[in-house]
Amino acid sequence: MNNSTPKSLEPIGRAEVTTLLGRIGEGNDGETYKAELIDAEGRTVTGYVKLTLDPRKIIAELATAQVGRALRLRVPRPFIVLLDTADLRQEFASAYTGRGLMVCFASQQAGKRSYSLERALRKPRPYLAAAIDNQFDLAGTIALDELVANDDRNLGNIIYAPGKQELWLIDHGRALTGTYWALWGLDDPSVKVGNVLADENAAGWDEAQRRKILDRTHELVNECSTLCLDELDRDGYFARIDPSTNKQEIIAFLRERIHHTVPLLCNRLQLGHLSLTPPRHS
Repeated sequence: MNNSTPKSLEPIGRAEVTTLLGRIGEGNDGETYKAELIDAEGRTVTGYVKLTLDPRKIIAELATAQVGRALRLRVPRPFIVLLDTADLRQEFASAYTGRGLMVCFASQQAGKRSYSLERALRKPRPYLAAAIDNQFDLAGTIALDELVANDDRNLGNIIYAPGKQELWLIDHGRALTGTYWALWGLDDPSVKVGNVLADENAAGWDEAQRRKILDRTHELVNECSTLCLDELDRDGYFARIDPSTNKQEIIAFLRERIHHTVPLLCNRLQLGHLSLTPPRHS
């Protein structure tokens, strides 16, 4: 592992919702609204606000965004916002109307125009395949999902921004052991959860492709070891969102998870003989 000076984490932003622009999604994880926000510096930001009654989903989103961005993956800038549910006008038919003030997770929109990769692939344009090949860090995404124990990656939470032909990663409310939420699962950093992109595609990859993913995973966990994880949620939002959550348990989980990520992924890719082999460099 790298013993260089720890790399600082970007603090979580705080923003206010000025205008709800429309409801764009719902599901088991809550409701999502496009909105205009004003950040702490007074700048207007277009983003997405997620409403949920499970504080762990907000915390998982915030923690993953901080770590993912520090690892230079394309994860939109995260915010914590306070939403007055009285603003959920009747036209939105929200299940959260009348709940007073709610603490929510929000993220900046990835580009002036963006939509899910799932939607983009319904009518693929000629340049989409090139964008996926050149801009989408598939191996890095798989490595991040293994590192943060995220069991909910799909084409709906990979966002395509056609302006710069970039692909972004969103919806990490099921990170930090996902289906083990009843106990958070943070006491077992070696826990195996689903890694959708790897699980659904590994059978079609040859050893060279699997090795490429493993090399990228080595790089990512080595870089993660240089992060100053003590700066996770430096402003203390987690405890205010959920007083029963101890952020030190999340930090300890991530620090130990670094050592389990490569072996877990090797087992998933059936490359046990390569787990301790360092990355090859051209």
